Amino acid sequence: MRVYGTGNLWLRKSKRHPKGEYWLRYRDANGRQRTENSHFCLCPEHKKARAEAKATGLLAQRIGEVRTGTLPSPKAARALVEDLAQALLKAKRVALLQKIPEGLPDPTDAWRRRSAAKLIADAERRWSVNLKASFGDRKASLVTTEDLNEYVIKRHDAGAKNATINREMAFLRRAFKMGYESRPRLVADVPAFPAKLPETARTGFIEDTAFNKLLAALKEPGLHAMVLTAYRLGFRMSELKNLLVLQVAGGWIVLFAGATKNSRARKVPMPPDVREAVEACCLGKQPEGHVFTWSNGKPILDFRAAWVKACKEAGVTGLRFHDLRRSATRNIIRKGVAATVAMRITGHLTRAVFDAYDVTADQDLLNAAERI
Repeated sequence: MRVYGTGNLWLRKSKRHPKGEYWLRYRDANGRQRTENSHFCLCPEHKKARAEAKATGLLAQRIGEVRTGTLPSPKAARALVEDLAQALLKAKRVALLQKIPEGLPDPTDAWRRRSAAKLIADAERRWSVNLKASFGDRKASLVTTEDLNEYVIKRHDAGAKNATINREMAFLRRAFKMGYESRPRLVADVPAFPAKLPETARTGFIEDTAFNKLLAALKEPGLHAMVLTAYRLGFRMSELKNLLVLQVAGGWIVLFAGATKNSRARKVPMPPDVREAVEACCLGKQPEGHVFTWSNGKPILDFRAAWVKACKEAGVTGLRFHDLRRSATRNIIRKGVAATVAMRITGHLTRAVFDAYDVTADQDLLNAAERI
């Protein structure tokens, strides 16, 4: 006689198991009765006591999962990877909406919504282009590490870059993890994912001498000021493209929550040359007008042609705008600013990422050797 509330076992006979197979019966957190096949049978090669003990142990495990709220959903046995992917995409939409606070200026709100739509489209494309064909209609509970390894090999042989494969695996890993962490669980377990493939990290930056040549080659005042700000303060391109006049006041640039990539507000004082250039760009504009504009008053959004031309004139072909953020990080640290203060200027959240931007050049090592 089992204690009330601890479920019960019974033997069910079938053609496959004529002597019987143990099934479980228990109630979930909502009081609904659940039945489950333990897959422990009274086959000739198994002893009855051993099969019953294993089935009893599984029943005790299920009762414990009911009490802790970790009992897998009835869908867990039949949930498809497609279900996990769609749940992840919905969660991404919610997470992006959480980065768009109410009361943002209209231009900033429109930018954040465009950005969110693009990120969702990228995630949907990452799932639908390659992952869905391989995993979409498969039961999540049947996906193994071997299946994941086969996918990585298949994509690599097809010519996909390591970074692309890593991001696809990251999407799939996150989908499984979310399914496992949801209550009730959509998947009973998460398979072991293969380690990331090695990627080539970009380390480009520019020194002061070359940067001065680049700056001189930029004839548009708005683009000139934008590039100077990026080099001095390490702001992201999106933060600069969408900077509004109302965010510039008293020698400070105020990036409110919603105006940054990570939705973390920060307030940064401008060096004298940056302040002069930025405030000149603000003259005669409305508070919700963009700071960095072309001569015709339109916001500077696509400046690839002007950038390539200026880089060619300065002799720094191959330089990317984002390399200015890395250059700023190097310069700020080498001028003796504490890393914690530097991170508040550039907007880095973690020390690991910040250190990755603090690229070490050969000259840095030579300077160090002279001091040793």
